[in-house]
Amino acid sequence: MGLALGAALMMGWGAASQAAGSELKIAFPVDIPSWDPTSVTFPAGQSIYKAVFDSPLFVGDDLQVAPRLIESWEWVDEQGKALKVKLRDKVKFHDGSDMTAEDLKFTFDRAINKKTLALNGMLPTLKSVEVTGPLEAIIHFSSPTPTAPKGLAFLSAYILPKAYFEKVGEEQFLKRPIGAGPYKLSDYQRGSRITLEAFEDYWQGAPDLKQVVFEIVPDSSARVAAVESGRADVSVQIPVREISRLEKNPKLEAKVYPYSEIYILQMPSYVDSFKDVHVRRAMNMAIDKAGLSRAFYKNVAQPLSVLATKGSPGDVPDLNIPFDKKAAVEELAKAGYSTQNPLTITLYSTNNTFPSDYDLARAVAQMWSQIGVQTTVEEITVAKYLELSHSSKLTGVMLYSWANATGDPEIFTGRILDPRLRFSTWKEERLAGTLDELNRQMDEEKRVAGYQALNREAAQQAWSLPVLQSISTIAYKKGLKLNTYQTGYILPQEYSWQ
Repeated sequence: MGLALGAALMMGWGAASQAAGSELKIAFPVDIPSWDPTSVTFPAGQSIYKAVFDSPLFVGDDLQVAPRLIESWEWVDEQGKALKVKLRDKVKFHDGSDMTAEDLKFTFDRAINKKTLALNGMLPTLKSVEVTGPLEAIIHFSSPTPTAPKGLAFLSAYILPKAYFEKVGEEQFLKRPIGAGPYKLSDYQRGSRITLEAFEDYWQGAPDLKQVVFEIVPDSSARVAAVESGRADVSVQIPVREISRLEKNPKLEAKVYPYSEIYILQMPSYVDSFKDVHVRRAMNMAIDKAGLSRAFYKNVAQPLSVLATKGSPGDVPDLNIPFDKKAAVEELAKAGYSTQNPLTITLYSTNNTFPSDYDLARAVAQMWSQIGVQTTVEEITVAKYLELSHSSKLTGVMLYSWANATGDPEIFTGRILDPRLRFSTWKEERLAGTLDELNRQMDEEKRVAGYQALNREAAQQAWSLPVLQSISTIAYKKGLKLNTYQTGYILPQEYSWQ
C-alpha cells in the first residue's frame, strides 16, 4: 500500500477536497485520446465528453432514449429515412453563443465529408441534414435507420460549435475545445489531469460542484490508495477484491454493480488457428464463466452465452453454452489438437483498464491450456489493440469490454460481427447482407427476432465468445450524493455534497 500511495503522491495532487466544499476529485483510469468527441469511439471517455459537450439525446438508467440537447424527434416518413428533430431553446456554448440547427448540420456534414470520423461509423447511413428552422432540422439517411435516435445518444454523437470551430480551426479547437455541457475545460495536462469548471449558463442550470478534477491514474492500486487517503473523493474501476475491505471503511461507500457492457473474447477470422469451428467451440465450452464471476466479480457479473446482456432485446434466454471440459476436449480433438499435441495461441489483455481484466485473462488462459490450447497472455493497451484490429493485424484472441450504453442488439451483435467495420475482428462476409436487412427493419418486433436468431447462430458458431456482463466498481467519500448507472457513466453534474 505504501508504494501505491507513493505513486499517488507523485502525481502532484493538491490537498483533499472538503466534504462541505464544491470541488470533486475523481481518480480515473484513462485519459481521452482526443478533444474532438466525434472522432473516436472511446467508451471509457464518455463521462468526460458528456460533461464538456453534453449529447443530442441521452440513454438513462432504464436504457431508454430521453431528450437532451434535442428536445423532441419524430420520423416524418414511413421508411425511416427522415428524422425531424427540434433542438432545445436557449442552449449556449461555453463562449456564450447560442446553439442552433446550423451547428447540428455543421457537425454531421463534417462527419459525412470526413469518413475517418467515428461519428460516420456510428451513423453509417447518415446522408444529409436539412435545416428547416433556427432550432429545427430533418436528418436524412440513405436507408431506413430505425435506431437513429439511439445513435444520437451514443458514442461520438455530439454537437460542435460551428462558428467557433471555423474561427479557430481544427488544430486550435483540439487545444481549446468548447461545448454546451455543464462544465467547461479549465486546464488540461495530457495523461495527468483534466480540470473542469462549472458552466454558469448551462441549460439545466449550473451544477452544484463548481470544480471537477479528473486525475488520470492508470494503476488500480493507486486509485484505491487515493480514495483511502482522501486525496480523491471518488475512485472508479478499482479491483473487486478491494470492495469488501473498502465497504468496512467508515469514511467510504463502495459498490460493485452490473452495467450495459459485455466482456468478450474477440476472435480474428483471418488467423488460421481460429478458422476451424471445432477450435472455437472447444475454447468456448472450456470457460467456466460462473467460476470467473465468483473468483473476480463477487458473483455480480452474469455469465453470457450470446452477445447481449441478460434481459436486453437481443438476449436468447433459452440458449446456454455450458461449461463442459470433457466436451471441450472432444471438440478440440476433431480439429486434431490435444494436451499432447496442443494448439499454441496468444491471448491479449489490457491491465487495469476494467476491473480484474488481466487476472481474468490469465484464468481463461489456464482453462484453455487444460484442454490442449496452450495460451500465452500478453499485455496490450487499448490503443494498440485498436491499431491492430483496425488494420486486421491482430494475431491472437483479445479480451475486450464492449460498450453499449443503449443495450440495443445493433450496437452489440450488429457492430461486433459486421465484417465491413474496422473494429470487427470476425469477418464473415455473408453477414453484411443479413445485418443490412436487420438494420433497415422498422418493425421492432421483427428486428429484435432477427437479432435473436443471429445471436443464436453466432453462439453456435462461436464467432465471438461472450464471457460475462461487465461490472463496474466505485468507491467514494461518505457525504457525497452519488448515483450509479448501468450505462457506466460518471456524471459529476448530478452529484453534490450533502
